[in-house]
Order: sequence, then C-alpha cells, then structure tokens
Amino acid sequence: MATLLQQQAKLEIEKKRNELYDICKQYGFLHSNTIQCSQELDQLINQLFKSFMTLREERYEYLII
Repeated sequence: MATLLQQQAKLEIEKKRNELYDICKQYGFLHSNTIQCSQELDQLINQLFKSFMTLREERYEYLII
C-alpha cells in the first residue's frame, strides 16, 4: 500500500506529465523548455521510486528482526 506522500507524489508526476505534453505540443521535442520539464518529471519519478525502495527495505528489515 502506498503512503500518503507516495500518493501525493503520483499526483505531482501526473501533473508534470500533462505539463510536459502541453509544452511538447507547443515547442517540440528538442526545445529547452521541453527538456527542462522532462528532467523535472524524471526527478519526480526517481524520488517516487526511491521512496518505494526505502519502504520495501524497511519492511524487509522488520521481517529479519
């Protein structure tokens, strides 16, 4: 089950993905605004992935102890 912060992160990712789509339609794939937004989306996705990995590791450590 996802935590509240993870659910919020998913919403932020969806918002950023929609923003990227709009920017890409307006400026094209190689414009600096598109690339910047894409990098911001990557950062959000990486943060979410790390939070899932941390949660997984915490649960695993609980089972070992």
